[in-house]
Formats: sequence, C-alpha cells, structure tokens
Amino acid sequence: MRSFTLISFLLLTLSRMALADGSVSGVVVLDSQRPPDVPAGYRPLTVKPIQSEDPTPAIVWVEKKGMAYPKLRTGKAVSIPQRGYQFRPAVLAVQTGTAVAFPNMDDEFHHVCTYSKPYLFDLGHYRKDQTPEKLMFDKPGLVKIYCEIHKHMRCRLLVLETPWFAQTDSRGGFKINGIPTGEYEIKAMLPSEKQVKSTVVIFDGKTTQVQLSR
Repeated sequence: MRSFTLISFLLLTLSRMALADGSVSGVVVLDSQRPPDVPAGYRPLTVKPIQSEDPTPAIVWVEKKGMAYPKLRTGKAVSIPQRGYQFRPAVLAVQTGTAVAFPNMDDEFHHVCTYSKPYLFDLGHYRKDQTPEKLMFDKPGLVKIYCEIHKHMRCRLLVLETPWFAQTDSRGGFKINGIPTGEYEIKAMLPSEKQVKSTVVIFDGKTTQVQLSR
C-alpha cells in the first residue's frame, strides 16, 4: 500500500513538473536579408560554381534581466561547415559555453575569421583535409564570421545567455518551449540583422501567442 502511494505521489509530482513551464509561439514579420558586404566589382575565382546562400531566418529568444539561466544548450559541439563556398548555416544561435567547429568541405582553401568583439579570432587558411581548432563561445553577442579568400561568405553567430531561443521557419513562425512562468522580454534578430522586441508573460502549462514586427 505504501509502495502504491509513493508511486502515485511520484507520478503526480512528475506530471506537475511537466506542466510547470510554459511556451511562447507566434510569427515574426520578416524583412529582406542583408546582402554581403563585398568590394565594388567583386568577382570571386573558384574552381566550382558558387552555390546559393542558405535562407536567412529570424532568431527569437526570451530573456529576463538579472536571471540566472540554466545551461540547457551546452555539452555538444556545434558544426558550421563551409560547403559550396558558403557557411552553412548562414545564421545560427548558441548558448554561452558552446564549442563550435568550422570544417572545410570544399576542395579549395577557406579562411575563417571575425572582427567582432569580444572574440577577434583568426583560424587562418586551411584545406579540406585539415582540422582547425574548435572555438568556445562564452560571452554573449553577435559574431560576424567571414572568409577572407571568398569575401561573399558570411555567417552570423548569435551567442545568447538564455537557453530559450528558436529560429523561425520561412514564414516567420516559431515556438519556444520549457520557459518558467513569469514576465520576459522577447526579442528577434531579423534577416536584415535589425532587432525587434516586446514583452511576453509566460503561464504554467500554457502557450502565449505573440507577433513581432518593426
């Protein structure tokens, strides 16, 4: 009898814990993707044709000033390959404390660097058969990554302290789960790299609907 009561109590507790967090979903009104910054008359010389850049979604996240965030997104390294003379993906979000690798999948040299504070790294030139070091991103901010050999290539890596973020689909739709109840700021980085924000209230076991636009 006691065993049955204990099991019932644990199941009830787990059920309540599952409902203890809420979600936010909605739509971001997407704008035009910012074109790459290349010199006038830029004509890259490549052995193979340059493939199209991946579509640029918006990145949406919720945050609260002074909050101690759980580390839910760390542990496994993230890979941003260079393939078809593009960084893939072209836009990505990671939580602080995430290691990122930049493998070269093309049959030519690539070069990976950034001038974005606080990182300012330069992995140099390397071939497909060479393995550059993984980099740890432990400070929040937008890191703009380039290849100095092929100046049209770019990746925007958004490093966030919060673990509650998502990328939109092609129509701007998104959903973020597992957010503790409370009031937050919800922000989005648009394809143009501009940001929009609003306030959202999260309720236990419920999904709050929002729309973000400029």
